Amino acid sequence: MNTLSFVLSLTALLLAGLLVYYQYFFKQKVTRDSKLLAVLRFVSILSVLMLLINPKFEKKVVDVSKPKLLLAVDNSASISYTASTDVIKSIKEQFLDDADLKDRFDLSVFQFGSGLSTDTLLNFKDQQTNIYNVVEQLDVLAQAQNAAIVIPTDGHQTFGRNYAYLKTNNTVFPVVIGDTIENEDISISRINVNAYATLKNNFPVEIFLNSSITKNVRSRLLVERSGKELYSTQILFSPEEGAKHVTFYLPADSIGMQLYKARLIPFKDEKEVRNNIQNFGVEVLDEKIEVAIVYSVIHPDLGMIKRSIESNQQRKGTLVRIDELKSDPNKYNLFLLYQPNRDFNELFEELERDMKNYFLITGSQTDWNFLNEVQSDFSKETSGSNEDYFPSFQGDFNIFYTEDIGFESFPPLKGEFGIIDFKSSHEIMISQKINNVITGQPLLATYGNNDFKRVVLFGENIWKWRSQSFGLYESFEKFDIFFNSLIQFLQLSERNSEMDIYYKPVYHAQEPIKIQVKNYDSNLNIELNSRLTLSINDSSDKIPFYINNNYYEAQINSLETGTYRFEVKDLDSDKSKQGSFIVESFSLEEENTRPNIEDLKLLAKNSGGLLVYQDQFMELKTNLLNKPKFRSTQIERNKIISLIDWRWLLGLIVLSLSLEWLLRKYRGMI
Repeated sequence: MNTLSFVLSLTALLLAGLLVYYQYFFKQKVTRDSKLLAVLRFVSILSVLMLLINPKFEKKVVDVSKPKLLLAVDNSASISYTASTDVIKSIKEQFLDDADLKDRFDLSVFQFGSGLSTDTLLNFKDQQTNIYNVVEQLDVLAQAQNAAIVIPTDGHQTFGRNYAYLKTNNTVFPVVIGDTIENEDISISRINVNAYATLKNNFPVEIFLNSSITKNVRSRLLVERSGKELYSTQILFSPEEGAKHVTFYLPADSIGMQLYKARLIPFKDEKEVRNNIQNFGVEVLDEKIEVAIVYSVIHPDLGMIKRSIESNQQRKGTLVRIDELKSDPNKYNLFLLYQPNRDFNELFEELERDMKNYFLITGSQTDWNFLNEVQSDFSKETSGSNEDYFPSFQGDFNIFYTEDIGFESFPPLKGEFGIIDFKSSHEIMISQKINNVITGQPLLATYGNNDFKRVVLFGENIWKWRSQSFGLYESFEKFDIFFNSLIQFLQLSERNSEMDIYYKPVYHAQEPIKIQVKNYDSNLNIELNSRLTLSINDSSDKIPFYINNNYYEAQINSLETGTYRFEVKDLDSDKSKQGSFIVESFSLEEENTRPNIEDLKLLAKNSGGLLVYQDQFMELKTNLLNKPKFRSTQIERNKIISLIDWRWLLGLIVLSLSLEWLLRKYRGMI
């Protein structure tokens, strides 16, 4: 107690005594009742004064602060896929039941999937995992203390930033869950196929296969549709060759969305077989078109182009001299312009005005002065001399799928020498090679924007390519499919209907399904005031569209796996369009069954922690108990303690006053 509180308390004691003496003893007869009343009055007055003074004293207090131990258990579906649910539950119970850890640490238990949760019931149903977000949240919960973060997990993250390089203020101890033995496995890693194909024609498919094996393994690759086998080939996997790819052709013999299943037959004792199957879809269109091959000079390329186009039964190629085109230009769906000159001026103006798609081929007889004037997408400064351009296929071309059919062995194309300057967005499929030097200049390229798409070939004598392809494969099929893929690209990009629908043919389960529509008026101008609805499988429920930029868009969530038909209707007119898509079973949590040890090891290293495996609880416990940074800390502080408890004192005042009043009432002194 400090000096002031002592003096005030002593003064209160004297003052209470003087007041009682004056009231009950000064010049008064002292009786037994007056003595009792004096005591009660003394207690009341002294209690009131002490309540007002509230004397305090300082006391030294020692607080013991335990370090935090934050245990976050992986509750994602991937744990159940690897049959590790009992293991991870056992680890959780070991932490909860260990007396040494509870004595040393302040233990908090969480679970996580896409986020952190304090729910104690594990069900292993979370379909997404974000370990980066979980560790970041735990780091914040530690409140800048020396906390230990323990994460029993398989290390697989389905979304979010890479947690391996996360910088934390606290130490992370990953516990690896799952079988760490790398099993021998073969799998389908990727399938390349165009989204569309035309009826009664073949379309290319490219399948990439992976393997991790220690001995030669034989398997068979099958492609099926509705349970019917369409393609089959034997595959020999070897330890020296970890990747393979297979290219083949499938017939487009039915209109609409066609779902195909690619399947690798498992080898003996193969444990992981889910990655041996992949589905893909192709929309088969029945669209007959007539392509006008417009020319002003005679060249062997013209006959080859016509034959190549008509190898597709849905297409007709018509040779048209530029001076004969004026008679009926609207009968053609697409134009191929061969080595244009100034006679093409009117046709170019019409195509540029209407933003039409076209295929342009230049060569030694092209009027480049005219071509530079009539369009603004690219230009070429020519020297007046010709050059032979050898082809170099660009493997990163991804506008649409096309196969490298041996372009490196093809003869050169002839064109005027000069630098090509593209002024619009473009993608190079085949670049120029001169004297075995790849120049980076385009030989075959696509260009355009959202309103039009075009293809340009900077060289003549393409008929030699078709002949070379026949020499390589004893068939024109590969070259004709390549050439028709260019025509199909232009055909499918052509805005020739009053309503265009954009969607993916195959969706994964739990993936949002978006259907986009471009609606046009009678003049083929974009129209954004219509009331469009979407119906699925002839359902009476109508899903409205909303406007997103120049598109109408509708989104569907949580569809079960299967094949779906849909129809888009314009309620303000009779326009409608149908389509179909596939929803296939898929879970990112199911993709990998082997723990991601590499990233977990980096997470532990970058935080100063230790990576342990699921059967190493004692090693982890020993490390936690022996680390000096995880010691309890004692903090000595001065605590101000009140000498009195006002509640008891207030009760004493009420009691003494009440007894005094009752005694006076009883003695008749009031």
